[in-house]
Amino acid sequence: MHLLHSTAADNHWLHFVSEVFQLLKRKILAKRFFIKYVFERPCSFILCPRATHCSNRHMSKLEIASMQICHSMCHCLFCRGMFAGGLREMEQEEVHIHGITYNAMCKILNFIYTSELELSVNSVQETLAAACQLQIPEVIKFCCDFLMSWVDEENILDVYRLADHYDLKHLSEQLDSYILKNFTAFSRTQVYRQLPLQKVYSLLSSNRLEVNYEFEVYDGALFYHYSPEELETDQVSLMEPLKLLETVRFPLMEPQILQRLHDKLSPCPLKDTVADALMYHKNECLQPMLQSSQTQLRSEFQCVVGFGGMHSTPSIVLSDQAKYLNPLLGEWRHFTAALAPRMSNQGIAVLNNFVYLIGGDNNVSGFRAESRCWRYDPRHNRWFQIQSLQQEHADLSVCVVDNYIYAVAGRDYHEDLREVERYDPKTNTWEYVTPLKKEVYAHAGAALDGKMYISCGRRGEDYLKELQCYDPRTDRWDVLADGPIRTDIDTSPVLPSLISFFVLQVACYKPSTDQWTNVCPLPAGHGEPGIAVLDNRIYVLGGRSHNRGIRMDYVHIYDAERDCWEEGPQLEDDISGMAACVLTLPRAILMETEKWLSEWHADRMKHHLDFPPEVMSVSDWEEFDNSSED
Repeated sequence: MHLLHSTAADNHWLHFVSEVFQLLKRKILAKRFFIKYVFERPCSFILCPRATHCSNRHMSKLEIASMQICHSMCHCLFCRGMFAGGLREMEQEEVHIHGITYNAMCKILNFIYTSELELSVNSVQETLAAACQLQIPEVIKFCCDFLMSWVDEENILDVYRLADHYDLKHLSEQLDSYILKNFTAFSRTQVYRQLPLQKVYSLLSSNRLEVNYEFEVYDGALFYHYSPEELETDQVSLMEPLKLLETVRFPLMEPQILQRLHDKLSPCPLKDTVADALMYHKNECLQPMLQSSQTQLRSEFQCVVGFGGMHSTPSIVLSDQAKYLNPLLGEWRHFTAALAPRMSNQGIAVLNNFVYLIGGDNNVSGFRAESRCWRYDPRHNRWFQIQSLQQEHADLSVCVVDNYIYAVAGRDYHEDLREVERYDPKTNTWEYVTPLKKEVYAHAGAALDGKMYISCGRRGEDYLKELQCYDPRTDRWDVLADGPIRTDIDTSPVLPSLISFFVLQVACYKPSTDQWTNVCPLPAGHGEPGIAVLDNRIYVLGGRSHNRGIRMDYVHIYDAERDCWEEGPQLEDDISGMAACVLTLPRAILMETEKWLSEWHADRMKHHLDFPPEVMSVSDWEEFDNSSED
């Protein structure tokens, strides 16, 4: 038995006291209504007038009871509609209410006055039925929450039926979430196979499906269509397409797994699907342009991510580690991948959830600009080196406009640059477009509404406050209003209709008015920081103090809605020149899986059955795991 409390219920009726309460007060007090349980008609009540020829003491009690009923009606959408909606019940002497048990009515009335609701497994269904009929949202929510606390594989179908019967979409969504969270274990139960096919199809299509690897979804699809015994005895036919296999995102599987599956399959529709996924992997260079629902990560975790940068202790070293702010822990975590570049101050861009690191510098021994470029794929935790820039660019800005990546100006440590290069992911080539009118480096760049904006920076020893705009449709640069600050800045985050540029002072530019506005200043200076925007908040990560000559580990976060700064989770190390962005990361990373694939076979041995040869067996997965290079 659970005792639930509400704080909202006590004040809920105040929202409409000026209109509904006054109307109900007149109607109810005028007739001295009370609720009468009809014993000869189970689950029925009558709202009727009480005789008024009582003593003053009794009359006072009646008025209190009537006022309590009035308060109750204000919580009850059913009664509000009855008395305030112009229905015939407004004029009736008696109003019959059917379908509500005596116990349920007592619980609901007690909840309205005390904000407490006593529920048990035996009473929750009748209480929910009454709350749905009387349309009391707070009681409905408490009943649904109570049901969810008792849900397991034995009763989940019954709760689904309740949700469907009373049209409780939120309860149905909670049940979906339960399956999504426990999918790997639940998919091996008999109850799983009793769910409607369309329901399972929807669940397996969800990005919220909590699996670490896509072949768990493949397993789940087969377990719905075939029992474990049928799989063990090879009573499986894949000659006809299985509906649920449409939900499996085969391109997310590793190519070694796909190849083994392809080799074991007889000619069938599934073999063609696997062949298409293999072709996706073979066209690695073109993958960003081959994106579809089949290549989307099963994750809703958008994270602030930082790549590379430079540490100063014990000596100046370049980092090849990537770090991300774990939204579940509120802490920074590392993840590594083979062949990660060791660079700092790289230009960074995100296209179709691929990260591009462009140019930058390698200043451990002297000053050296870079032309090399890399691409990171979080789907497979893999780096890929794309075509290099046509010339070296350090202290550049990088933007994405219309599926092209632009590398703008910078310097090569011999001279300042004004050249602009454009990368086409479809051809893996760079080409020059119209250059800037003058050289600039250490400038900020941002893309908004199909245009690219470049602001501030340096030219020789001079600090600039210029603002220029590039329109790719005309291949032309236009000069806009100067900024309020002369500064060199490394990047400019984009908020809806606003572009913000940083030093210690912060200014925002609005393209629609061609005007700058000063906003809340930074609490501390950040030179060469990483900057990213997530959920209308700007993250400024690390950097260095040019005055003190030291690198920093602190993080500041700007809340655009409140125009204020707050401290964020501190970085583990002092670092500058980190390239930052926002990226959707796989659940496997956030759940801190020790290794993406190499440790998975241990769990597989505990929970998975051997598959027939055509479907692949546990040993097949293990052989891949032991040969993985990741």
